Amino acid sequence: MSIVRVATRGSRLSLVQTEIALKYISRALPGVVFEKIIVRTTGDEIDDKPISEIGVVGAFEREVDRALLDGRADIAVHSLKDLPTRLPQDIEIVFVPPREDPHDILIHRDGRATPLENLASGCVIGTSSLRRRMQILSVRDDVVVKPLRGNVDTRIAKLLRGEVDAIIVAECGVKRLGVSIEYYRLPLIPFTPAPGQGIIAVTALRNHWITRRLQNSSDPLSWRMMICERTFLREVGAGCRVPVGFVCQYREDGAATAIANIFTGEKGVWIRRSCMGCSPEEMGLEMARLVRSIAG
Repeated sequence: MSIVRVATRGSRLSLVQTEIALKYISRALPGVVFEKIIVRTTGDEIDDKPISEIGVVGAFEREVDRALLDGRADIAVHSLKDLPTRLPQDIEIVFVPPREDPHDILIHRDGRATPLENLASGCVIGTSSLRRRMQILSVRDDVVVKPLRGNVDTRIAKLLRGEVDAIIVAECGVKRLGVSIEYYRLPLIPFTPAPGQGIIAVTALRNHWITRRLQNSSDPLSWRMMICERTFLREVGAGCRVPVGFVCQYREDGAATAIANIFTGEKGVWIRRSCMGCSPEEMGLEMARLVRSIAG
């Protein structure tokens, strides 16, 4: 019986996502026993600053993938949106399970599914995402956006304690945690999510036996979406300091729709394109070209 050591962050959501990934991987690797290795990251240690101010690329990724390089783990599990466009040498993404919904959601302290447009003037909304802050203010410049760090369950707890009136988080996190709470699903325009939102990514060393075993085992639609969104992000050269959103959705029939959002100063621009049968790389490159032409 083979033992596969799995590096993961220790947050409740990270552990849930790890279980989701392992459920699918076990189908490709029957009889394997998984052993979790909990890793604390820079993003976990520094919880009093927005991610854009930490100044570290891969704040939630570096230490987890280091376990692969050090030989302490065979695979590592991540939220795809936390992975930098350029992974450490010899590490690659080897598996993705089916994607969860990529939408952002608005949760109000009063427990109602309230649209952003219906919030009272002066309402305090918590988020430490620069992208979400700019998107909020593009719709409602009369609300207050307050920095709010923490895991999804931590941010919901702060909301219920009255530290803010509302929060915007990823719907996938709330669903995966099984949180029973009313929320309003925000439209992809203007609330275009972070590239990779809703996708769980498993990394491994390029020459590891598990990499070879997991070839062609990923969910095919999620893999296409991942390639498209990471191609876009790489070509745009965006990171946490740049307010950019991008999402690509593929269907079984080969149809794809992509939405990109970037801010130049205080002005937001949204681009939507659809195609039939185009490759993920082509879609990502084309959307990146359009965004670069706008950003100058």
